[in-house]
Amino acid sequence: MVSICSPLSPNLVANSISVEAPRSRGRLLTSREYGVLLQFCIDSKSLERGKMLHSHIRKDGFERNRDLLPRLIKLYSVCGRIDDAKKLFDRMSKRNSDVFFWTSMICAYAKNGSMMRCFELFVQMLERGVRPDSYTFSGLMKASAEFGFLELTLQLHSMVVRCGCGGCLSVANSLIHAYGSFGVVHEARKLFDRMVVRDVASWSAMIQACSSMGSYADSMALFSRMQLGDSLKPNELTVVALLPACGFFSSLRKGQAVHAYVIRNGYESNLIVGSALVTMYSRCGDPDVAYTIFTSFYQKNLVLWTSMIEGFALNGKYDIALNLFKKMQDQGFHPNYVTLVVILSACSHAGFVDEGLQIFETMQEKFGVKAGVEHYACVVDMLGRGGRLDDAEKFIENMGTRPSGSMLGSLLGACQVHRNVEIGERMAYRLFELEPHNAANYVILSNVYAAVGQWHNVGRVRQMMIAKGLLKDSGCSWIELKDTVYVFGAHDRSHWESDKIYKVLEELSEEIGRAGYMPATEHVLLDVEENEKKKLLCSHSERLAIAFGLLKVPPEMPIRIAKNLRVCDDCHEAIKLISRVTSRKFVVRDTNRFHHFYRGSCSCGDYW
Repeated sequence: MVSICSPLSPNLVANSISVEAPRSRGRLLTSREYGVLLQFCIDSKSLERGKMLHSHIRKDGFERNRDLLPRLIKLYSVCGRIDDAKKLFDRMSKRNSDVFFWTSMICAYAKNGSMMRCFELFVQMLERGVRPDSYTFSGLMKASAEFGFLELTLQLHSMVVRCGCGGCLSVANSLIHAYGSFGVVHEARKLFDRMVVRDVASWSAMIQACSSMGSYADSMALFSRMQLGDSLKPNELTVVALLPACGFFSSLRKGQAVHAYVIRNGYESNLIVGSALVTMYSRCGDPDVAYTIFTSFYQKNLVLWTSMIEGFALNGKYDIALNLFKKMQDQGFHPNYVTLVVILSACSHAGFVDEGLQIFETMQEKFGVKAGVEHYACVVDMLGRGGRLDDAEKFIENMGTRPSGSMLGSLLGACQVHRNVEIGERMAYRLFELEPHNAANYVILSNVYAAVGQWHNVGRVRQMMIAKGLLKDSGCSWIELKDTVYVFGAHDRSHWESDKIYKVLEELSEEIGRAGYMPATEHVLLDVEENEKKKLLCSHSERLAIAFGLLKVPPEMPIRIAKNLRVCDDCHEAIKLISRVTSRKFVVRDTNRFHHFYRGSCSCGDYW
């Protein structure tokens, strides 16, 4: 029976094997055979067939079997019948002393999202004098991460040490996952570094913890160590944890290498991996490859749809993103909270104000999703970018929830673009109270004043920054060539080929000048001479990275660079002209989106 069942699919087994067949030949099934059949019912979530098996198990006297009871509890829990699982647990007299039974019920509650009942049962277990084991702690750690209560995780960690389970691999892995989910990466890393033995789950959990907190360089380094140092083979979870790092650095080469690994190991049909690949290619500025992966899935889920909509939006293909949003609904998928944030953000960056407002106003009635802080922030950003600053401010005042820093910050940024000092001052001083140590808010207010020539106020804001010990983030751009990342700051001459780079810049300045380029010196927010402003504009970090790319990247390949700040208006205009005079394609990622420059135009349509 076992050897026949093992290679078969759950549905085939559940449909074709009857427990009556052996009984008709005068033989009862063994507990091991029942266990195999129960596992297939669990995997296929076949409640009715599982209940039929349970009936036979009870008749044959195996209901209290130490191996079968946990499976029966799991069967009812995965089928959403947690109360039936608890009734079964309550009938077991042996539960008072056997941690195995308690752990099964605790994990059942955790998997069904009944976190309070999970921990209440754990307390009852301790009161009965049952000592938890490594399996109990592993289940509780996962539950504490879902529960979102760090203090509980710390207390559990303390109990783990007292009970002598700290050296257990599964417990350590669960602790790393829990600390990573709370963003306490330093604690997760201390645990990880102290582990004598690590498995794939250990490395995957640590890589995920680093990626979730934006420590992408650490994620990359851990991935390399995992393969070289411990000679372990990454699995699907490792790949999903690593791919955001490739997207953050716009490291297409590394992303392609991970994709090749996915194909070699047969992970390409996994929907979670597919969604991560779509996101990675989109964030590396290649939405066409992302769409190829998207269309390769016959069965799609909401995460995959959302990833692809975001991919088109990030890369300036807003019409396609909106059409895909409609097509998704036509195929029976209802957008969730995240999908609506993505589409509202797309409307904001595209300038589709009316369409975005219509989606926002009907989202609760049409999709059953109540607007949250992120949705409100998208609307504020949408109105601000569209120049409707008064409407944006009124929207903030009337929305019935406390505005977040991102809301006020997006309107402050819009005030800089549209040179509205009055609203800008109001937003800035609210931000100073909300985020007193965020230097960016002071810098933007300073830029608002500089844009209208109020240099005395610029000086006053800078004195405020000095008094608070705040420093402005330096702008930089980077380009990756053959697995090496080259970083450039504004007016940077530290590169060993800086003479060649500046010579290319000089030649480009002459060519785009003949093509009609006029330096927009009003965007230099410094009180210096006009000629000095022109020099400063020509050596911004993105232009240095582009000049270096022109020296090193083959003519048939696009030049891909990234910047840690928004691309300035003057550089945006200059790069458009550079793409025309050089007949090269440039893909530039800034803090908000990708700009695809080609033949004198940009994918953003000059609206960013």
